[in-house]
Amino acid sequence: MPEVLIINGPKAAGKTTVTAELRLLLPETVAISGDALRAFAPADVRAHLGGGATYRVAGVLTRAYLDLGATRVVFDYSFLRAAHFRYFNEALPSGLVPKVFTLWPPLETLLEREHSAQGTATRMPGAADCQREMAQNIAVMGEILDDGALTPALVARFIHERCVGATLG
Repeated sequence: MPEVLIINGPKAAGKTTVTAELRLLLPETVAISGDALRAFAPADVRAHLGGGATYRVAGVLTRAYLDLGATRVVFDYSFLRAAHFRYFNEALPSGLVPKVFTLWPPLETLLEREHSAQGTATRMPGAADCQREMAQNIAVMGEILDDGALTPALVARFIHERCVGATLG
């Protein structure tokens, strides 16, 4: 059965870096960047396409890759609330439940990373706002990984072991 992974977390949590490391461990994995998808849309996307457009498009793209024969698709983006997961899941094949891993570094770490990345264009709320909203919805965030003291490679290895272990067990 194909596998869909969501690498979730607030802005500056390290989602894209962890996804890149995960692809080294799982080389046949298709990786979809939510930030890259979001960049295709107009700044006022909600007015034109409605809420949740990036999540919906990512779900459709994930489905397309699965239909083409991909065995694993990873989507990295910030899912702030349950509705975001619903939008994404609507396009997936019936019965396919994504494995969700939410990166959760300490707020100080997020703010340091956000500050060092100043100058990168984004339409997402700031790291503190993302973490605050996600904390209100923590029950739907899947497996929470405190990645503040871990390297992205170690976080990716942990996720890899969870996926391989679930497949074998």
